[in-house]
Amino acid sequence: MRHPLRANVYLALALLAVVSQALAVEQIEPTVSFQGRPIRFANREHPYYLGSSAMVPIRTVCQAIGAGVRESRDSKQWTILRGADRIDCSPGTPWFTFNGVRQTLQEPPEARDRNLFVPLSMLQAISGSGLEIKAIYGSSRETSIFYLNRLLHYKPEDAPFHQFGTVYVSVRATAGFIGAKVDTRGEGARLTITRSRDKLVYELSSHWFSFNDAQRALRAESIIRGKTVFVPIEIFQAFLGQELCSR
Repeated sequence: MRHPLRANVYLALALLAVVSQALAVEQIEPTVSFQGRPIRFANREHPYYLGSSAMVPIRTVCQAIGAGVRESRDSKQWTILRGADRIDCSPGTPWFTFNGVRQTLQEPPEARDRNLFVPLSMLQAISGSGLEIKAIYGSSRETSIFYLNRLLHYKPEDAPFHQFGTVYVSVRATAGFIGAKVDTRGEGARLTITRSRDKLVYELSSHWFSFNDAQRALRAESIIRGKTVFVPIEIFQAFLGQELCSR
């Protein structure tokens, strides 16, 4: 007869193994490219695996391959058009039609965060060639910054990032995107950012700034990486509000 305590230990170890395996699977993140060029995704659009199927956001990938997307008013019918080819599909339905011919899917399309994710294999049917995927392990997701609902494309050295709940953006790169000017004259410890009639002054490493002579508090201070100065996104939101945001 097995000792109760020993049996509980075996059960705990078994559960730990299952959890560890699940976490390992969660760390697998698909990367998608078209004709050798990686496709960039916003935070809520990152591809993922569902079973053995790589699920991708339909609109972003279709835009990358030059296909159009139509959605019915009730979001139950979706149509993809590329040249003379056509795909029709529905969320929760494990099949689609390609030029009128029905094809089976291993996993059905599903809605997440107001996006429809579909198996990549379905889009490969209409992409012609060059739509590829590979798995990477333990990758960190990018911080995506949008200005007027347009995704901003930063150089690698200027890439935004999260740290302790704060979104950081490159001063010069972000100023360039929004049409602002940056002045670092003096000892280089003070930033003066101007846009139209607005003026912002920030002392590096401080937890406050002045905007049009009114002082405002910051939750976090600036960070310097290499030759790039990063500041909390709130600095630029003083000019734009939520027209500039992270997703």
